[in-house]
Amino acid sequence: MRDRSKLAAIGIALAAIFLVATTAWATLTLRGVKLDLTQNRQYTLSKPTLDLLAGMKEPITLRLYVSKGVREANPLLASYADRVRDLLKAYVVASNGKITLEQLDPEPFSSEEDRAVGFGLQPIALEGGTNGYLGLAGTNGTDDVDVIPVLSPERERFLEYDLTRLVYNLAYPDKPVVALIAGLPINGDPLNQYKPWQVFEQLRQFFTIRYMAGDIEKFDDDIQLLMLVHPNRLSDKTLFAIDQFVLRGGKVLAFLDPHSEAAAMRSRVPAPEAQVSSLGKLLEAWGVEIVPDRFVADRRAARQVQYPQGGRTQIVDYLAWLAYDKAAFNRAEPLVADLNRLTFMTVGAIRKREGAQIELVPLVSSSPDSQLVDVAKVASFPDPLGLVRGFAPEGERRVLAARLSGTVRSAWPEALPEGVGEPAERLTQSKGPVSIVLVADSDLLEDRAWLASQMLLGQQVTIPLADNADFVANALDYLAGSAALSGLRGREVTLRPFTRVEELRRNAEIAYRAKEQELLERLKSLQDKLASLEVKRGEDGGALVTPEQRAEIDGLRAQLLDTRRELRDVQYELRRDIESLRDRLRLLGIVAVPVLVAAIGIVVALVRRARWRQRFAAA
Repeated sequence: MRDRSKLAAIGIALAAIFLVATTAWATLTLRGVKLDLTQNRQYTLSKPTLDLLAGMKEPITLRLYVSKGVREANPLLASYADRVRDLLKAYVVASNGKITLEQLDPEPFSSEEDRAVGFGLQPIALEGGTNGYLGLAGTNGTDDVDVIPVLSPERERFLEYDLTRLVYNLAYPDKPVVALIAGLPINGDPLNQYKPWQVFEQLRQFFTIRYMAGDIEKFDDDIQLLMLVHPNRLSDKTLFAIDQFVLRGGKVLAFLDPHSEAAAMRSRVPAPEAQVSSLGKLLEAWGVEIVPDRFVADRRAARQVQYPQGGRTQIVDYLAWLAYDKAAFNRAEPLVADLNRLTFMTVGAIRKREGAQIELVPLVSSSPDSQLVDVAKVASFPDPLGLVRGFAPEGERRVLAARLSGTVRSAWPEALPEGVGEPAERLTQSKGPVSIVLVADSDLLEDRAWLASQMLLGQQVTIPLADNADFVANALDYLAGSAALSGLRGREVTLRPFTRVEELRRNAEIAYRAKEQELLERLKSLQDKLASLEVKRGEDGGALVTPEQRAEIDGLRAQLLDTRRELRDVQYELRRDIESLRDRLRLLGIVAVPVLVAAIGIVVALVRRARWRQRFAAA
């Protein structure tokens, strides 16, 4: 017996030592190994992000600011902060030590709070007059800073995109160079006293703009982006340079127009050909087209204008000037996901050519209550009332802005354009998937399309009426982010409700409402009967009712009490069924995994014990 006791004690000690050793070994060697069982792969980084992190050269420090007060005040934000932290840890592991993560709790009036404010994090008001923070600040070796002022659960589906964008900006801090080819005076205009358009002014804060004109033979190697604004009458030499730029992997943001109102307004002599944007054979090679000589009229999105007629001014829906809200945006695309409003002026329709291999992803689409209208109806003398009278919706959504990706061929696969010499490297097919954002309107860039002027305290100020400038900046920012950003999409949100509970709630709600309506009708009927038996008063104030009427009144009152009790019972049953199912599901989620692990452990122990007995019996 003593020997068996000693052996048992030694076995327990060896098991404890083995457990500690195994845990230490797993901690050191399996740190990067994980199993993501979430349905939308919440903690698994996408391949573009992994490629970016693997190629990092400089160290980056990420500081996650999560105030204790924010956690205590809002459990939803606390849970979201934990998910952000876990995802950031995946960034740290994938970067091979190039990213350092710090989690900080900036207490009120502390030096850490001052640092958070210095980074530009947005405070969250808490009870007691203090502020809390839930944001991210990143720095690199050259003291460049990029921040996410507030980590909002509403933007969780784009969390990886936002984090990867921040890391990319810190890893490659130089401003991207944007080549600009414009058929409109975006950088200065005599009609605007040579002031650049506000869109151009905002872009200069984040990008190095290189204005280009004339015949272009080749784009310099440092140019990452090409922005085309109403390109008109471009030579074949310039078009071939654009063609080769795209095939080499250059990114393009193009604003084309079936009818440019900005160009028409600046033309002294009517010149319809100058009001139409064209890229020659390029769009055909890319596999798309803008419907020629047509613009999109949309009754649901029409902006109201003042139109004089018959000696008076009327307020009319102008079907050529459109304003779209979030319902028109592709919410899965980070480029437009956070925009609230975009305005267009005689916008065209983009469509994919038959048999084209390009992937066309709509960014902004019209409503089905739209129609393609001949531009001749607005080119010379626009008639808003005439457009309304002749409007006939076609029941089809038209693509107004789109993202293009995929492999494309050159517009000149064989012979070169006339007057173009043989380049040092000529491509007939793109080296990889192209990245192009195409918008069928250039007037949206003009100030009058999205800005309003008014006097404020004696000063002339401009007020944005739409997010047109943000759309342009988002598009360039998106394209400048290399494959790391262009390959990312919005994920499904991680907040997953009890679908069975929701289904039960909906079914019970339907049944409850039906029962409630029946009971309410019964109540009304009983109350009407009581009102018809209204008691008459005598001279002494007594009630003049017969015993039969008294009995009927008492019976009606008893029925009223029973009906109200039934209503309460229905409400109670509704809550009880839902709470019961919710409690069972929660208990299952909490207990099921430990019970399953314990059951597996017991089965393994019994199997091992049976095998040990077999070996002992054989010996």
